[in-house]
Amino acid sequence: MSTLIPLLLLGAISYLALQNVFQQKIENGIQNSLAQTRINLENTLSNMEYASLQLSQEGSVGQSLSKLLTSQRVFEQMQLTTEIQRNMNLVNFTNPYLGVMLYYFSDPKEIRFENRDIRTDFAIEALPLLSRVKGASFYGPHTTAYKYSRNSVFSMTRPIDVPGMKPQSVYVYLETNLLLFEKIIHKKQYGMSASHILLDQNGKVAYSDDPSQFPPNSDFSLQSTASDYFFQESSEQGWSIVVAIQRRDFEKEFRSWLLKYGGISLASVVMSIALALLVWRTVYRPIRKILKEIRLMSGSKFNSQLKLTNIREFDTVLYEFDRMRTNIKELFAEIEQKERTKAHLEVEKLLYQINPHFIHNTLNTIQWIARMNGQDEIDRLVSIFTRVLHYNLGKEGAIVTLNEELGALKDYVALQRIRYDYQFDVRFEIDEALLVQTIPRFILQPIVENALYHGLGDEAGVIEVTVVTQDGYMNIQVKDNGAGMTEEEVSRLLLHRSDTRKAGLGIGLNYVVRMIDVHYGESGRFHIESQIGQGTAMILQIPMTSRGEGQT
Repeated sequence: MSTLIPLLLLGAISYLALQNVFQQKIENGIQNSLAQTRINLENTLSNMEYASLQLSQEGSVGQSLSKLLTSQRVFEQMQLTTEIQRNMNLVNFTNPYLGVMLYYFSDPKEIRFENRDIRTDFAIEALPLLSRVKGASFYGPHTTAYKYSRNSVFSMTRPIDVPGMKPQSVYVYLETNLLLFEKIIHKKQYGMSASHILLDQNGKVAYSDDPSQFPPNSDFSLQSTASDYFFQESSEQGWSIVVAIQRRDFEKEFRSWLLKYGGISLASVVMSIALALLVWRTVYRPIRKILKEIRLMSGSKFNSQLKLTNIREFDTVLYEFDRMRTNIKELFAEIEQKERTKAHLEVEKLLYQINPHFIHNTLNTIQWIARMNGQDEIDRLVSIFTRVLHYNLGKEGAIVTLNEELGALKDYVALQRIRYDYQFDVRFEIDEALLVQTIPRFILQPIVENALYHGLGDEAGVIEVTVVTQDGYMNIQVKDNGAGMTEEEVSRLLLHRSDTRKAGLGIGLNYVVRMIDVHYGESGRFHIESQIGQGTAMILQIPMTSRGEGQT
């Protein structure tokens, strides 16, 4: 594991790093090279377009052609012909990247002022259209119109409007230099096997140096295949250039690294296993001795004789183990003594414990005597007190329904009203749908106790108990119209410093806060809102539960 884990981590990190290098750095290099190819081709076509403007009606050569076609004088025609030929040679000389230049008449089909010999089967209509931009049409790559060459070139045409002639019948035709296309598109610039695909403005293959895989005039999908990666650059002139890189060349270096890493990893694992076997044989025998001592101790045999291994590190462990075994033996003896003492104390506790049934039986006897003597008020008081005492001392469970808790609270309120001669009133506003919800046992009485003793005090008043649903919580509010409290008094009350000597069983808000924390954790909330002269509201918010389901 000590060998495999570092190897796996190092391999994973190296894999991700190299993958990032191969996938991003190499891809960026290919994309940049392809972008440069696109820019070179764009510049070539743009320069060719600029030269065509000099030969159209916007340039001097085009204007001379318009005059020639409209002139009726033979001498003027000869002068214009000579001037056009001279200017075309000048344009060709100042633009060395240009090849064939001519004027093409479509009706009838005629070629004039060509600077080179033209093939007899040449026709502009048969050229593969690449894109149309601003009135100019770009073609190619296609075979040159030059009679004595079969090289591939790019070309363009621009129509010339000549007065007296049909529109779109006279065109300027220009080609790139015969070797320029091969200079722009060459495979070796990527350092790996690549194929170029030129797409026309309709997304069809206009040219491919691998026609068997990407035939001309076919539809092209840019999605990478199992054998090739594709990278694309789109031109504002409407065409796109794509380079296809074979996966085996693209991932060649990566596979080479994987093979080297695999070989190093295998050698490391073999060495690691050999060393592990050596270490295992060295430490196995001492460890068996230590294991034997542990098993003897697990069988409660604390008095076995310690057998050393004569290896300092393992003997140190055995000495510490023997000392621990002695301490455990002493602890067992101490625990046995404490358990015997505890059992004796439990017996004494049972002897002196007051049986709650005795209290209930005594109260029932008082109740029957009062009933037999016609003391209805005493009978009613004892009956209510018995129910309160039974609920508060009951052990049936820590979770009850809201209906049960409210019943016990009403009994408690009834006792307190008799005690204080009905000087206060408690009003209940309960959402009946919440009566089946479960809450911790004996959680409302301490809140009402505090409202009675700390809120109303010795004054008459009203306590309102409201239970409603709010945002998925059961919202319980106990509000009084007493004198209210300051923030310091509220803080002191929450810190359980209230005078519990007055408050019933003396449990107070400490019990409430602890029960909320035990049953609901951070989901339960309890806070106090109070203002001097406006009374106090104690608000308890606990999560809603399903019908009959308690919180733990």
